[in-house]
Amino acid sequence: MRIQQFQISIVENTRKQLPRNLREFQARASFSLVKIFYAEPKIHYEVWVRGENRLIEIGLHFEADKETNNALRNYFSTRTIELRAELGPRIEVEEWTNSWSRVHEVAPYTALDQKTADEIAAKLARMIATLEPRLKQWRKRR
Repeated sequence: MRIQQFQISIVENTRKQLPRNLREFQARASFSLVKIFYAEPKIHYEVWVRGENRLIEIGLHFEADKETNNALRNYFSTRTIELRAELGPRIEVEEWTNSWSRVHEVAPYTALDQKTADEIAAKLARMIATLEPRLKQWRKRR
């Protein structure tokens, strides 16, 4: 499967698996990644195919200003145990660069095929359904 078709499949399958109130997102794809976002493009879910390593990252990225990103990282860091209980032990909350942070997991893959696209879409839908309500809660508290 070509990378574009893989990305389209992930977006379509993720939308179908989400609760109705979370299906109205925007998606943008470029090269080896696809971004899904609601209110702010700089705070988005991302699926990044790292072909050279045969890994796919699925995550919520904080790429706004440093203060916002740090606040979000701190907020989700205090919930790491519950996030791992809900999303699995591979979930990490980390500072990625000097100013960007993320909640993510990395999954190995053998082929970019429909089975892999379905598995990644299921992980992404579960991640969005778990993290988006918390993200909304964080925004209300600010």
